[in-house]
Amino acid sequence: MKIVQLNRREFLKSSALAGGGLALGLSGFAKLAEAGGESALPPYLRIASDGGIHLGVPSAEMGQGTHTTLAMLLAEELEVEMSQIHHIETLHHPDFKHPTFREWTNSAANFQITGGSVSIRAWHLPFRKLGATARELLRTAATRQWNVPVAECRAVNGRIEHSGTGRSLGYGELAGSASRLTPPENPPLKSPEQFRLLGRAIPRWDTPVKVNGTAVFGTDVDLPGMLYGTVKHCVVCGEKLTGVDDTRAKAVPGVIAIIPLEDQAVVVADSTWAAMQGAQVLTLHTTGGYSDLSDESIARQFRSDLAKAGVPVAHRGDPATAMGKAAQVLELEYEAPMQAHAAMEPLCATASVTPEGCEVWAPTQSSDFAMMMAMGVTELPPEKIKVHTTYLGGGFGRKVEYDFITAPLVASMVLGKPVKITWTREEDTRHDFYRPPFLIHMQFGLDVHDMPQGLRAKLVGPAVSRRWQMPPPWLEENGYDWVVTIGMFDGYNLPNRTPDLSKAYAIPNLQVDFVPSDIQVPTGAWRSIGTSHNTFALESGLDEVAHAGGHDPFELRRKLLTHNPRALAVLDRAAELASWGKPPEGRFQGMGYTDYLETYQVQVAEISVSKRGKITVHKITCVADCGQVFNPRIAKRQLEGGILYGLTATLKGEINVQNGQIVQSNFDDYPMLKLKDTPEINVHLLENHEAPGGLGEAGTPLIGPAVANAVFAATGKRVRRLPIRPKDLV
Repeated sequence: MKIVQLNRREFLKSSALAGGGLALGLSGFAKLAEAGGESALPPYLRIASDGGIHLGVPSAEMGQGTHTTLAMLLAEELEVEMSQIHHIETLHHPDFKHPTFREWTNSAANFQITGGSVSIRAWHLPFRKLGATARELLRTAATRQWNVPVAECRAVNGRIEHSGTGRSLGYGELAGSASRLTPPENPPLKSPEQFRLLGRAIPRWDTPVKVNGTAVFGTDVDLPGMLYGTVKHCVVCGEKLTGVDDTRAKAVPGVIAIIPLEDQAVVVADSTWAAMQGAQVLTLHTTGGYSDLSDESIARQFRSDLAKAGVPVAHRGDPATAMGKAAQVLELEYEAPMQAHAAMEPLCATASVTPEGCEVWAPTQSSDFAMMMAMGVTELPPEKIKVHTTYLGGGFGRKVEYDFITAPLVASMVLGKPVKITWTREEDTRHDFYRPPFLIHMQFGLDVHDMPQGLRAKLVGPAVSRRWQMPPPWLEENGYDWVVTIGMFDGYNLPNRTPDLSKAYAIPNLQVDFVPSDIQVPTGAWRSIGTSHNTFALESGLDEVAHAGGHDPFELRRKLLTHNPRALAVLDRAAELASWGKPPEGRFQGMGYTDYLETYQVQVAEISVSKRGKITVHKITCVADCGQVFNPRIAKRQLEGGILYGLTATLKGEINVQNGQIVQSNFDDYPMLKLKDTPEINVHLLENHEAPGGLGEAGTPLIGPAVANAVFAATGKRVRRLPIRPKDLV
């Protein structure tokens, strides 16, 4: 990774970041695009003549606080306050291909993407170096102006001060001369003991604009002469559109056009409301589809596929022999249904297509995918397409997809005007790429001390990556798909596909297989991907092992993790803070552990259960070691948000399919956790200087097994399927 200077012509190519002053960018992650003989590298950092900082970042801001943390990393080394950062923008550019995903895939076929909880893990050092480079350039510019040694000049609060004379110059005054210098190769970075900002609970940079209404989300985009629209899909999975009866729709005041696509129709009007009213009375004529598809047919398919051999995921020791010698074998099955993403902001996007070029405004987690969709629809070259990433009102993996970009592109091409398309909540819910359903079969072989010596697990469910048009390197020809196997002794072990089991539970003999069982319902990446169903099964299964052998659930895990000091530390701290084994009268506890995303974490749920089977979650204690923490407030809120997201899937809705149609449609039949249902959540971070782990998804997968294990403690009834239904407990 290299810091490069940007000239004024390059600078003017980047809209809101254009202007004079010092402009720096990153180079080295990907080959730079060429446009007109010049690098199209955008300015990631601009210091204006007034001293204001303008920052371009690679990651979308969807509530996770990435903009704030990346700004803090730069500000720490640049020696400025957060108030001096005037503008932060998510930029789309080839040099922002994600370095962590490239490392996992060992491939140059990579994408600019926000997902996998790796934004800070990937970009913390580059943005620190970016700030340090600018700082050193400004120091050098000052020394040349004053003709003094560099050692006598220091950066303080957006100024360069000379220790000998007390003179000082603001960054804005030095930006012009600094822009003519060659950036240093390896500017010195601070040690953690020198940090001013990092490690502090700095308020989020984007809070003011979200409070005063000036933040631009996807639904806020407003262009001159813009039209508005919505979509109406075929209702049966796999159906295709053959025609429309638009007589009633065109009679709705304001409706301008009905545009049929392959599996949907686009209704365009002079307002979003008119478009949605028109869509309600539009009749679609369809063919094909899987009308016999149902929850029951999927369950039968999984049950049949369970007999298949499967694809190897992880292996250690001799599990067959261990099972044969076991004093006791526990045979367990766990199920996880489909879940929708249910982001607060429904799917939406805006496009403006002209013969000269195309612009897209979208709340997208992958501007590269939006670019590819725009290229495919318009047949324009990439240099004539610009993707603007707005704020996202939630993503959770749904907005990695790019299906919602098609309608505005086509509508704008047909009508010759900018068009914003907003999906209704019903369309969003019924045409999602759902968390895949899974059946997980496990056998634990226990020795005479009731300790697990062997584990055989078989995961049956869809290979999510199979449907992608360009299969990623982690989807092998035999069907292995890391996206859905992670969390069951499978981790970020790409590209060699040899899981690193050195930190995992010390079960000496294990075999994990995956049986791809594709269904005719679109599935995709849902917050915490495969870890959501695999952790539920593994942590619930270990709770069953503990109780079957008379072990305390904490102590069993401690014995299986004696080789992992960081795991032991979170276990011990969680037991202490949750007063494990000593809940208040009428309450019961359950726990779970994971090292997902290199974040070592324990959650303890404290619950009660009524005679009618109603579960009340009173308190969640979460202890996490996620390595170096740059903003503890954001870190804690990430974990809290993930816990609440997972708790919704634990206690509330699920997605069902009957007669080939998705049953649920809105928050009335796919309910979210409400404020009155929200428990006390206590998050404790064990901070250190280890490499930062991921947090965006880390809190989600553990809450399910923690609550389910607490339910067993309360009722003696074992929960092997989520969400937990009152009828299962009475």
